[in-house]
Amino acid sequence: MKLKLINPKHYYREFLGFKNYILKPVYITSNENTILQNISGTWNIFVIKVILTILTGIVAQLIYDPINLTKVRWTELYTTETIFLLSIIILPFLEEIAFRLSLKFKVLHVTLTLGVLMYYLFTKLIYQVSLSSIDNHFEVRVIVSIFTILISYDIISRLKIKSTLDRFWKKNFKWIFYFFCFTFAWMHILNHELTLKHFLLLPIITLPKLVSAMTYGYVRMHYGFLYSLGLHMFWNSFAFIQLVYFVGSGTD
Repeated sequence: MKLKLINPKHYYREFLGFKNYILKPVYITSNENTILQNISGTWNIFVIKVILTILTGIVAQLIYDPINLTKVRWTELYTTETIFLLSIIILPFLEEIAFRLSLKFKVLHVTLTLGVLMYYLFTKLIYQVSLSSIDNHFEVRVIVSIFTILISYDIISRLKIKSTLDRFWKKNFKWIFYFFCFTFAWMHILNHELTLKHFLLLPIITLPKLVSAMTYGYVRMHYGFLYSLGLHMFWNSFAFIQLVYFVGSGTD
Protein backbone atom coordinates (compact mmCIF):
# COMPACT_ATOMS: atom_id res chain seq x y z
CA MET A 1 0.00 0.00 0.00
CA LYS A 2 1.29 3.44 -0.97
CA LEU A 3 0.54 6.64 0.88
CA LYS A 4 -1.76 8.67 -1.39
CA LEU A 5 -0.86 12.21 -0.40
CA ILE A 6 -2.05 14.10 -3.49
CA ASN A 7 -5.20 12.20 -4.51
CA PRO A 8 -8.28 14.37 -3.71
CA LYS A 9 -10.62 11.39 -4.10
CA HIS A 10 -8.70 9.60 -1.36
CA TYR A 11 -9.28 12.47 1.08
CA TYR A 12 -12.90 12.80 -0.01
CA ARG A 13 -13.58 9.14 0.76
CA GLU A 14 -12.01 9.55 4.18
CA PHE A 15 -14.10 12.69 4.77
CA LEU A 16 -17.29 10.81 3.90
CA GLY A 17 -16.32 8.06 6.33
CA PHE A 18 -15.53 10.67 8.98
CA LYS A 19 -18.81 12.53 8.42
CA ASN A 20 -20.89 9.35 8.57
CA TYR A 21 -19.13 8.23 11.72
CA ILE A 22 -19.64 11.57 13.49
CA LEU A 23 -23.34 11.49 12.63
CA LYS A 24 -23.63 7.93 13.93
CA PRO A 25 -20.68 6.84 16.13
CA VAL A 26 -20.41 3.09 16.60
CA TYR A 27 -18.22 1.07 18.92
CA ILE A 28 -15.28 -0.50 17.06
CA THR A 29 -13.95 -3.49 18.94
CA SER A 30 -10.77 -4.19 16.98
CA ASN A 31 -8.40 -2.62 14.46
CA GLU A 32 -7.06 -4.97 11.79
CA ASN A 33 -5.28 -2.27 9.78
CA THR A 34 -1.58 -2.39 9.06
CA ILE A 35 0.68 0.31 10.48
CA LEU A 36 0.90 1.91 7.05
CA GLN A 37 -2.89 2.00 6.77
CA ASN A 38 -3.13 3.59 10.22
CA ILE A 39 -0.56 6.24 9.27
CA SER A 40 -2.31 6.92 5.97
CA GLY A 41 -5.72 7.25 7.62
CA THR A 42 -4.35 9.52 10.34
CA TRP A 43 -2.70 11.73 7.71
CA ASN A 44 -5.98 11.97 5.80
CA ILE A 45 -7.75 13.11 8.96
CA PHE A 46 -5.00 15.66 9.59
CA VAL A 47 -5.66 17.22 6.17
CA ILE A 48 -9.40 17.16 6.79
CA LYS A 49 -8.84 18.71 10.23
CA VAL A 50 -6.78 21.54 8.72
CA ILE A 51 -9.61 22.43 6.33
CA LEU A 52 -12.39 22.14 8.92
CA THR A 53 -10.42 24.10 11.53
CA ILE A 54 -9.76 26.93 9.09
CA LEU A 55 -13.44 27.10 8.14
CA THR A 56 -14.78 26.92 11.70
CA GLY A 57 -12.03 29.26 12.93
CA ILE A 58 -13.04 31.88 10.38
CA VAL A 59 -16.68 31.58 11.41
CA ALA A 60 -15.81 31.83 15.11
CA GLN A 61 -13.50 34.84 14.62
CA LEU A 62 -16.04 36.69 12.47
CA ILE A 63 -18.60 36.39 15.26
CA TYR A 64 -16.29 36.91 18.23
CA ASP A 65 -12.57 36.48 18.86
CA PRO A 66 -11.70 36.62 22.59
CA ILE A 67 -8.18 36.81 24.00
CA ASN A 68 -6.68 33.45 24.93
CA LEU A 69 -5.48 34.16 28.46
CA THR A 70 -3.65 30.84 28.72
CA LYS A 71 -1.34 31.72 25.82
CA VAL A 72 -0.70 35.15 27.30
CA ARG A 73 0.05 33.67 30.71
CA TRP A 74 2.38 31.05 29.27
CA THR A 75 4.44 33.60 27.38
CA GLU A 76 4.79 35.66 30.56
CA LEU A 77 5.67 32.79 32.92
CA TYR A 78 7.51 30.12 30.93
CA THR A 79 10.54 29.71 28.75
CA THR A 80 10.26 28.44 25.18
CA GLU A 81 11.49 25.02 26.30
CA THR A 82 8.82 24.78 29.00
CA ILE A 83 6.07 25.84 26.59
CA PHE A 84 7.28 23.16 24.18
CA LEU A 85 7.11 20.52 26.91
CA LEU A 86 3.66 21.61 28.06
CA SER A 87 1.97 22.18 24.71
CA ILE A 88 3.41 19.32 22.66
CA ILE A 89 4.12 16.60 25.23
CA ILE A 90 2.37 16.91 28.59
CA LEU A 91 -1.05 18.45 27.82
CA PRO A 92 -1.80 16.36 24.70
CA PHE A 93 -0.89 13.23 26.68
CA LEU A 94 -3.18 14.18 29.57
CA GLU A 95 -6.02 15.28 27.28
CA GLU A 96 -5.89 12.09 25.22
CA ILE A 97 -6.03 9.99 28.39
CA ALA A 98 -8.89 12.08 29.76
CA PHE A 99 -11.04 12.31 26.62
CA ARG A 100 -10.04 9.59 24.15
CA LEU A 101 -8.48 6.61 25.92
CA SER A 102 -11.77 5.45 27.48
CA LEU A 103 -13.67 5.53 24.21
CA LYS A 104 -12.66 1.87 24.10
CA PHE A 105 -13.73 0.34 27.38
CA LYS A 106 -11.12 -1.29 29.58
CA VAL A 107 -10.86 -1.07 33.34
CA LEU A 108 -7.43 0.56 33.16
CA HIS A 109 -8.60 3.02 30.50
CA VAL A 110 -11.56 4.20 32.58
CA THR A 111 -9.56 4.48 35.80
CA LEU A 112 -6.79 6.51 34.13
CA THR A 113 -9.43 8.78 32.62
CA LEU A 114 -11.07 9.28 36.02
CA GLY A 115 -7.70 10.05 37.59
CA VAL A 116 -6.84 12.75 35.04
CA LEU A 117 -10.34 14.25 35.19
CA MET A 118 -10.08 14.42 38.97
CA TYR A 119 -6.78 16.29 38.57
CA TYR A 120 -8.57 18.71 36.22
CA LEU A 121 -11.45 19.10 38.68
CA PHE A 122 -9.26 19.89 41.66
CA THR A 123 -7.00 22.15 39.64
CA LYS A 124 -9.70 24.24 37.98
CA LEU A 125 -12.62 24.20 40.42
CA ILE A 126 -11.06 23.68 43.84
CA TYR A 127 -7.77 25.58 43.56
CA GLN A 128 -8.63 27.62 40.45
CA VAL A 129 -5.15 27.53 38.95
CA SER A 130 -3.63 26.54 35.62
CA LEU A 131 -3.25 22.84 34.88
CA SER A 132 0.47 23.43 34.42
CA SER A 133 0.87 25.20 37.77
CA ILE A 134 3.17 23.36 40.19
CA ASP A 135 3.17 26.08 42.86
CA ASN A 136 -0.35 25.71 44.22
CA HIS A 137 -1.01 22.40 46.02
CA PHE A 138 0.44 20.43 43.10
CA GLU A 139 1.31 17.48 45.34
CA VAL A 140 -2.24 17.37 46.70
CA ARG A 141 -3.72 17.42 43.21
CA VAL A 142 -1.46 14.59 42.05
CA ILE A 143 -2.13 12.50 45.17
CA VAL A 144 -5.89 12.90 44.72
CA SER A 145 -5.52 11.81 41.10
CA ILE A 146 -3.49 8.71 42.02
CA PHE A 147 -5.88 7.86 44.85
CA THR A 148 -8.81 8.12 42.39
CA ILE A 149 -7.09 5.73 39.98
CA LEU A 150 -6.40 3.13 42.68
CA ILE A 151 -9.86 3.25 44.27
CA SER A 152 -11.74 3.24 40.97
CA TYR A 153 -9.63 0.37 39.63
CA ASP A 154 -10.43 -1.70 42.69
CA ILE A 155 -14.16 -1.03 42.29
CA ILE A 156 -14.53 -1.31 38.50
CA SER A 157 -12.37 -4.43 38.16
CA ARG A 158 -14.91 -6.45 40.10
CA LEU A 159 -16.44 -8.90 37.65
CA LYS A 160 -20.08 -7.82 37.89
CA ILE A 161 -19.33 -4.09 37.66
CA LYS A 162 -16.85 -4.61 34.83
CA SER A 163 -19.26 -6.64 32.71
CA THR A 164 -22.12 -4.19 33.39
CA LEU A 165 -20.00 -1.22 32.33
CA ASP A 166 -18.74 -3.06 29.27
CA ARG A 167 -22.33 -3.65 28.09
CA PHE A 168 -23.28 -0.05 28.96
CA TRP A 169 -20.34 1.33 26.95
CA LYS A 170 -21.24 -0.59 23.80
CA LYS A 171 -24.97 0.07 24.09
CA ASN A 172 -24.61 3.81 24.74
CA PHE A 173 -21.40 4.50 22.84
CA LYS A 174 -22.93 7.23 20.70
CA TRP A 175 -23.68 9.37 23.73
CA ILE A 176 -20.36 8.55 25.39
CA PHE A 177 -18.54 9.66 22.24
CA TYR A 178 -20.49 12.93 22.11
CA PHE A 179 -20.03 13.49 25.85
CA PHE A 180 -16.25 13.31 25.59
CA CYS A 181 -16.22 15.47 22.42
CA PHE A 182 -18.30 18.28 23.87
CA THR A 183 -16.63 18.14 27.28
CA PHE A 184 -13.21 18.43 25.65
CA ALA A 185 -14.33 21.36 23.52
CA TRP A 186 -16.26 23.26 26.17
CA MET A 187 -13.61 22.97 28.86
CA HIS A 188 -11.42 25.21 26.67
CA ILE A 189 -13.63 28.14 27.62
CA LEU A 190 -11.37 28.18 30.70
CA ASN A 191 -8.64 29.56 28.43
CA HIS A 192 -10.63 32.80 28.30
CA GLU A 193 -12.00 35.26 30.81
CA LEU A 194 -15.08 33.75 32.44
CA THR A 195 -17.77 36.29 31.65
CA LEU A 196 -21.48 35.94 30.88
CA LYS A 197 -20.82 36.91 27.26
CA HIS A 198 -18.22 34.16 26.88
CA PHE A 199 -20.54 31.55 28.39
CA LEU A 200 -23.35 32.57 26.04
CA LEU A 201 -20.98 32.35 23.07
CA LEU A 202 -19.33 29.15 24.33
CA PRO A 203 -20.47 26.97 21.37
CA ILE A 204 -19.00 29.50 18.91
CA ILE A 205 -15.77 30.19 20.80
CA THR A 206 -15.03 26.49 21.23
CA LEU A 207 -16.20 25.37 17.78
CA PRO A 208 -12.66 24.70 16.45
CA LYS A 209 -11.97 22.63 19.58
CA LEU A 210 -15.07 20.56 18.85
CA VAL A 211 -13.61 19.79 15.41
CA SER A 212 -10.41 18.70 17.16
CA ALA A 213 -12.31 16.46 19.57
CA MET A 214 -14.21 14.74 16.77
CA THR A 215 -11.15 14.20 14.58
CA TYR A 216 -9.10 12.84 17.49
CA GLY A 217 -12.01 10.62 18.54
CA TYR A 218 -12.41 9.27 15.01
CA VAL A 219 -8.69 8.48 14.81
CA ARG A 220 -8.78 6.88 18.26
CA MET A 221 -11.55 4.49 17.29
CA HIS A 222 -10.35 3.66 13.77
CA TYR A 223 -6.57 3.71 14.07
CA GLY A 224 -5.71 3.54 17.78
CA PHE A 225 -4.78 5.64 20.79
CA LEU A 226 -1.15 6.22 19.78
CA TYR A 227 -2.29 7.70 16.47
CA SER A 228 -4.76 10.13 18.07
CA LEU A 229 -2.03 11.11 20.53
CA GLY A 230 0.47 11.56 17.70
CA LEU A 231 -1.99 13.66 15.71
CA HIS A 232 -2.71 15.79 18.78
CA MET A 233 1.00 16.40 19.41
CA PHE A 234 1.67 17.12 15.75
CA TRP A 235 -1.23 19.59 15.61
CA ASN A 236 -0.11 21.37 18.78
CA SER A 237 3.37 21.79 17.31
CA PHE A 238 1.94 24.26 14.79
CA ALA A 239 0.33 26.29 17.59
CA PHE A 240 3.66 26.19 19.44
CA ILE A 241 5.55 27.51 16.41
CA GLN A 242 2.96 30.23 15.93
CA LEU A 243 3.13 31.25 19.59
CA VAL A 244 6.93 31.36 19.66
CA TYR A 245 7.01 33.30 16.38
CA PHE A 246 4.66 36.00 17.62
CA VAL A 247 6.44 36.24 20.97
CA GLY A 248 9.77 36.55 19.17
CA SER A 249 8.35 39.17 16.81
CA GLY A 250 7.01 41.14 19.73
CA THR A 251 10.40 41.35 21.40
CA ASP A 252 12.30 42.76 18.40
